[in-house]
Amino acid sequence: MVIRTFTRDELADIGVPFECGEYAGTAEELHCELWDTTRWAHVYEFVFRNPDDGKAYRVLYRTGATEYQDQDLWNWEDRIKGVEVEEVQVMTTVWKPVEGSL
Repeated sequence: MVIRTFTRDELADIGVPFECGEYAGTAEELHCELWDTTRWAHVYEFVFRNPDDGKAYRVLYRTGATEYQDQDLWNWEDRIKGVEVEEVQVMTTVWKPVEGSL
């Protein structure tokens, strides 16, 4: 697993997570999904293409679960770990009800 460490300022400079694509030099948002919830926070998985090296990275950020919850976007970390990721297609199997009548 390849990990790149970003500072808060580096992520802010490239618009991660809320200003991607809004001005020149910002990251390209590739994916954003609710990853986990806690009593006080929503944790999001955010994948972006970094403009300086063209690679895709996954970071996790937090928002308050309600308007009254004070959450730090990066969970009070000064250095944010970005896992280098690549898009992979995966085939899944699901179980569906049989069509028809009894």
